[in-house]
This record gives sequence, C-alpha cells and structure tokens, in this order.
Amino acid sequence: MIYLAILLAAVLVYLTQMRLYSKKTREGLSYTVRLSTEEVFEDEDIFYYDELVNDKLLPLPFLKVNSDLPQGLYFHFLDPVPGTDTLKESHEAQVQSIYVLQSHRKISRRWRVTCKKRGVYTVGDAVLVTNDLFGMNSSSFSASSLPGYVETRLTVLPKSIDLDANFVAADGLTGDIVTNHSLLTDPLIRAGTREYRPGDAMRQINWKSTASHGHLMVNIEEHFRRFVFNIVINMQSRDIEKHPEVPSAPYEIERCISVAATLLDRASDDNVPTRVILNTPYKSIQIDDEQAVNCIDLGDPVGRKIAISRSYTGRLETLDALRLLAGIPMEISVPEEQLLDHIIANPALYTEAADHTGSANLIVVSSYISERMLHFHRAMESLGIRVIYYITSANRNALVLPEDVEIYFSVGSLEDRDYTR
Repeated sequence: MIYLAILLAAVLVYLTQMRLYSKKTREGLSYTVRLSTEEVFEDEDIFYYDELVNDKLLPLPFLKVNSDLPQGLYFHFLDPVPGTDTLKESHEAQVQSIYVLQSHRKISRRWRVTCKKRGVYTVGDAVLVTNDLFGMNSSSFSASSLPGYVETRLTVLPKSIDLDANFVAADGLTGDIVTNHSLLTDPLIRAGTREYRPGDAMRQINWKSTASHGHLMVNIEEHFRRFVFNIVINMQSRDIEKHPEVPSAPYEIERCISVAATLLDRASDDNVPTRVILNTPYKSIQIDDEQAVNCIDLGDPVGRKIAISRSYTGRLETLDALRLLAGIPMEISVPEEQLLDHIIANPALYTEAADHTGSANLIVVSSYISERMLHFHRAMESLGIRVIYYITSANRNALVLPEDVEIYFSVGSLEDRDYTR
C-alpha cells in the first residue's frame, strides 16, 4: 500500500505541476528589446539589448530563447583562437540561450549586431521554449504574443561608394581609367578649350579650335550649380526577368541603390536639388514621411506605377533622401521599357523642379545597358535633355555603344563588395 500511495502522490505532483505550468508559464513573463540607435549606415555595428523578466512566484526551470535577426543583420562575435592570443570574428543570424529563470528575476543581455545590408527592419521578436519541472511538457511561443511586447524599428541607410575609383567611362575600358570628378557641368557655359584626352565625350569637341590647332580640342565646361538632378533607378536586374515583378538578382539592385546614394551625397555638397525616380510601387516604399514619394498620375496605368520623390537639397535633407533609399522594396512595378517610354512621353514632368525650372538632366542607374536605353538617350537628346548612365556591372545587351553616349561601367572594387548577405 505504501508504494501505491507514493506512486499516486508522484502522479498527483506531476499532474499538478504540469497543469500549473501549462496555465501560468506566460503570466508575468515579458521580453523587451531596445537598440543603441534606430538609424545606422551599412557595415556599421550597433548594440542590441534584450531583457527577460519573470515577474511571478512560479520559477521557470527551463527557458530557451531563440533570437533571430532579419536577413541583412547579424550578431557579431569575437571568439578566441585556440593556442593563440588572437580573436576571430564571426557573424550569426541566430543565437540560442538556455536559462533557469527564478521567481521575480530578470536577465539582461547585450549583443553586438553588424548591419550588413540597407533596409528598414523590424526587430525584437524571439521564440521562447519553456518546460516544466520534469522536462516532459515543453511549450513554444513567440515573444510577440506576450503582454506588453513592442516592436523595434531599425533603419539601415545605404553607404556611399567612391565613384571615381569604381567606375570607368565606356570609351576608356581598354585604355586609361577616366574618372568623373563632377557631374555638375553645363555644356553651354564654357571656360576655354584644352587638348582632347581619352574618355572625353564627343559632344565636348570644339571643331573650330581643333581646325586651328591641328589636333582634337575640347571645351572646358564650367560648374553649373542650378541644375536639378533626376536619378532614375532601374529595378530590373536583367533585361528579361524570370518573374516580371521581382528582380532575379537583388544584389545587382543593391549596387544601384549604393550608386544612387553616392550621387545624392555628391549633389548635396553643392546644394543641388535631386529627385529619385524608379519603377517600383511607391506605396510599398517604407518611409515615415508619406509626402516624400508619390507618382505622376496622368490617368494612365503606367504613371501610377512609377515612383517619384520630392526634391532633396543640401546636407540637411540628405538623410531624408537616404531614408527613402533604405525603404525601397525589391519589387518591379513596370518593365524598364515602359518606364523609359513614359519619361519620353512626359519629359517636362520628369526633368523639371517643383518651381518648373528646367533641369534637363537624367542620371540612369542600372545593372545593365540595352538597345532600348540607347534609343531613350537619342530621344531625350533630341529634346535637349542630357542623359548619363551608371551601369553597375559589365552586362551589355547593346552590341554597339555610340561614342556620344556618356556611360560609366563599374570596375574591380565595386564588384568585390559583398551584396549577397
């Protein structure tokens, strides 16, 4: 009888604690996250603070915390190398920790996080796994299901790159590397002539001076600070995408966004108003300022799908422009040819500032160059609008590149950057 009584008592204890833990585990349990900053640039580190609180009398004998970060963010660890005094860096998207959390106790932790990729992230969620005293009845739930849970938002801004070091003019690919020191030149304002150098555009040649000197001479163009730049980002990574609404090579689009960030940064140094135009749904762009981006709605279905930002001028507005770039989704709203055709059909709407002063400048940033883009250049040139291309790869779908088209291809160091993580 005594053994039966002990067995019944053990079963009673087991059932009681199982019922107790199944009902009371989440009571008084909270998980909160805060960040050292809510805005950071690519490749920079932040601190990620999380806190577990068990604010009840019942202890938790087993608590496993699976902390996951969105793709593009990584926990940064420094691990000792066996037999040496050095430390080895490692990056993980997930960490697992196991604790015994006593009653009315809290656990505070600090993690170092590396922000590898631009974007707008929601962080703070985790998967919690608990168990009872006997380890026989586990329960798994999301931290977001606990009372008082608050999501934390992190914006990773795109980082600028060195255009002069990373790009070369199309006609300098087989010769000397030609740098582009300033986009802010006006062919109508000339400061004299000089000898032709490989990489100079054909449109700069001064034929009268060439005839008198007996060799090619080009115009020296003054810097002109009243332009309005219009940066067109092509969201297609290939001339023909496998899926018409999603780039097949998103890392190529990341390169385009890095170039656009650099162009915005350059323009801000000279207080040049700059707008961004792209073939992605404007309502999908994650940005707090709803007035920052819109579409040119002319009653046609194409115009409604082309996003166009407000003008950004000077250093004070550079961060706002970078926030716009950070929030761009990997979505294609219209094919590249429809985007370019709509600009050709409505040039004034895409190349004028808000006060209707003509800018006559379009900078197209794309991961490839195609015959359609060359046709676009000819059409815009006939309207007196200057078009410059920045191509973030060596991908050419055009057999012949005319000498009068200003095209810059990426080289070496830009290709070496890791955009895939």
